[in-house]
Parts: sequence; structure tokens; C-alpha cells
Amino acid sequence: MEDNTDRLHDLLLEVAHVLRVDEPEWSSALARFGRRLVEAGADRDGRQRVVRDILGLYRQGMGGFQDIVLQRDGAVLPEQRQLDRLRSMLFEELQGQLAGEPL
Repeated sequence: MEDNTDRLHDLLLEVAHVLRVDEPEWSSALARFGRRLVEAGADRDGRQRVVRDILGLYRQGMGGFQDIVLQRDGAVLPEQRQLDRLRSMLFEELQGQLAGEPL
């Protein structure tokens, strides 16, 4: 498996950074996933568990990760575009890391 730890970790931290002000709980959750990736290191099974857990965020129902909208005073914040882009990039990276493996 190609080692994409840095890319995945960086994406998690970027999303956490975008969420830090308006969605601090989500920001912390993503930072924790980043720490888990670092802790897993080169342990393939450990990494796959973390990747699968992160993918679980995309399967949540209402009020989940996919439903986050950054807004203030009823107006969507400009950072929303960045969040949407990063969520897509993160999902693609996660899928790429599981390529060929059953979900």
C-alpha cells in the first residue's frame, strides 16, 4: 500500500482548521482522527480501522458531517466552499486508501 499518511493527515487537519471557530466539536473530532493515524503509523490494520472510522462520518444521518453548513446570522460563510471542497477531497483520499478492500 502506498503510504498516504501525510496527505490524509494533512486533509484532516485542514478540515479541522476550517471548522475550528464555528464547529469546534467537529474540529476536535477530526483532529483526533489525525492523531489516531499518527499513532497507527505503519500498522496497516490500525490505519485501515482509522480510515473506515473516518468514512463512517459520511454515512451519518441528519446532523452529521455531511450536513455541516458554516453560517452566522443566517448567512452562509465564505468558508463553506472550502469546507465542501475539503470534504470531497477527504472522501476521495479515504476511498483511494481502501481501494480493492471491502468496506
